[in-house]
Order: sequence, then structure tokens, then C-alpha cells
Amino acid sequence: MDKKTLEIISSTGSVLVLIALIIISHSAFSSDSNTLMESYGFIASLMIFILLISGIGIKLMDVE
Repeated sequence: MDKKTLEIISSTGSVLVLIALIIISHSAFSSDSNTLMESYGFIASLMIFILLISGIGIKLMDVE
């Protein structure tokens, strides 16, 4: 596969993962009266997204 194609597919997939994580954290913690846990869920989703994007970027540097 071409490097540009891999970059587009991986970035689209990581954004879809971020959206899914936000939906999961919202649905899991919105029924609680404690909104602090929902905020932590959003922060955890963002951290997972950043780690995923960083890992993809490092792996894409190795692709010729």
C-alpha cells in the first residue's frame, strides 16, 4: 500500500476510535450524578487518541 493511503486510512480510523470512546464514556458515566467521572472518561479518551496517533506516526515513519 502507498504511504499516503495508509496515512489517510489510519487517521480516519483513529478519529472513529476517538468518537467511539467519547460515546462509550458518555453513555457509561452520564447516568451517574457525578459528572467528574464523565470528565475523566473524556480525558482518558483523549489520552488514548493521542497515544494511538503517536504510535501510528512512529510506525508510518518506517514505511517506505
